[in-house]
Amino acid sequence: MKLLELLSEEIDKQLLLNYLYQMDYNREDAIEELKNLLRYIKSLPPFLTLYRIVRVDDESDIDKDSLGSHYSTNKKDLINNNTYADGYGEKRFLIKVKSPRELVDINQTLANNILYPNENEITLKNKGNGVKILKITEL
Repeated sequence: MKLLELLSEEIDKQLLLNYLYQMDYNREDAIEELKNLLRYIKSLPPFLTLYRIVRVDDESDIDKDSLGSHYSTNKKDLINNNTYADGYGEKRFLIKVKSPRELVDINQTLANNILYPNENEITLKNKGNGVKILKITEL
């Protein structure tokens, strides 16, 4: 998919600027940060390797057709911070996926990167339906 098609999704710049103001950015810095975030989105490769942690009682409990929307680009940070795990089971599983960039929900990814800047988050459309599972590892 061409970059212009990826960015054809309507980007709610005013909402994103409001989030930046909530994070104590002044107007000038908020505009510059939004430009940086848009450059980041434009730099995404055609396919992304992403990571997600889920909590389930057994690997067979993982819904492989609908893995979820929230992923990280940084495996190490994700593993080191337990608060990013979804689910309620006893075991934690790291899921490594490959996603085409057209599955990226641009507005949600930008918003989450503003509101949670240390998570390196990529938010996918349709609960991740369409990603290719590369590996599932119990942690």
